[in-house]
Amino acid sequence: MDIMPDSPSVAIVGGGISGLVCAARLSQLGITNTTVLDTGKRAPGGRCSSRYINIDGAVQIFDHAVQFFTVSDPRFAKIVSFLHSKKAVQVWSGPIASIRKGCKPTEVKGLQAFIGTQGVQTVPECLAGLVQFKGNHWINSVQWDAGIKKWKVDDHGWFDYLGIAHNGKCADRLMASAGVPEIHNLLKVKFGPELGPRTNVMQLCSLWVLLVTFANKLGLPYEGAFVEHPDISWIGNNTAKYNVASQMECWTVISTKTFGANHKVPQEFIPPAKEKEVIHLLLHALAEVTRVERQSMKPRFTKVQLWGAANPLNVLHGEECAFKASHNVGICGDWLVNPCVEGAALSGLALAEVIHKHCKGERRDVGLRNSFVPIESPALGAFPTNKELLFRPAQHS
Repeated sequence: MDIMPDSPSVAIVGGGISGLVCAARLSQLGITNTTVLDTGKRAPGGRCSSRYINIDGAVQIFDHAVQFFTVSDPRFAKIVSFLHSKKAVQVWSGPIASIRKGCKPTEVKGLQAFIGTQGVQTVPECLAGLVQFKGNHWINSVQWDAGIKKWKVDDHGWFDYLGIAHNGKCADRLMASAGVPEIHNLLKVKFGPELGPRTNVMQLCSLWVLLVTFANKLGLPYEGAFVEHPDISWIGNNTAKYNVASQMECWTVISTKTFGANHKVPQEFIPPAKEKEVIHLLLHALAEVTRVERQSMKPRFTKVQLWGAANPLNVLHGEECAFKASHNVGICGDWLVNPCVEGAALSGLALAEVIHKHCKGERRDVGLRNSFVPIESPALGAFPTNKELLFRPAQHS
């Protein structure tokens, strides 16, 4: 690493995979005065995070958003190799299936799935150890001073560069009055369950996630499954996935985009009646797709979360990040590349490279005139692999 003389200061708002990778890559490039600011109270990671919940005296692992990730790009492969050397990732060796109603589960072959070693949370925690990370910090305002060419980031001081590594309504509001309309235009957000037309407005879906623990094992021949069902798109057995010795089983159930839209409420305050309804519907759907009698499913623990700004429905065509050269500000995230961990990492790498080139004197805007184009992927997210593997023809029973 060659530390740049008079290394510029960089503030990155958002401590998910894209923000952490961006900061780590900047450090490799000699830009070491980088601070990642994140709102998360528990840990870094954004959607790449886990819940560790004490149930009947034992701590259980739940991956509540990202369930696993795949590798197809050599740039990301280098990152995963590093994470593996630090014992932050492992290969998920258990069977993953695809399930259609009325059909026997079909194992998905040829899918190399990576997970954390103690939940996917170990991935961002490892990356955060490489950077200056400040969690539980809510950023209310950012202001560009054209005279000194620096960004004022709340009460965190002045920075030469600003990176926005999160999306949704918060990012939209944050940049609405920042004086960089080209960047703000790419952060404007629209919510909906279906793919929209070619547009320059980011589209996101909302998903419900159910964490449920059963007192006894369900006895299913797979540890995770992509599901074709009106209400749920994925089910995952965290207990088997992480080889936890327990009589209980802890499952993650992720809804479909349509279910998320049909049951949308303010995620900051979920009415108790809606929470009860969603739990009931998702448990019913779980019983239906697994063919386990609903009456025999006796949850020991349930928790639902509305994942408001879940996965993108469109991505930026032709660029992996966006950057306004005259204002030293850029954005990165999976919504610009591909809704997955790899997409987030590649976007973070791209923004770091752009900032580094800008420091060296290159004054070039990136991605500001590119359009968002629809992308089709499961509600769970995209996986850079053969899409036909996920729902190959199944044998009817």
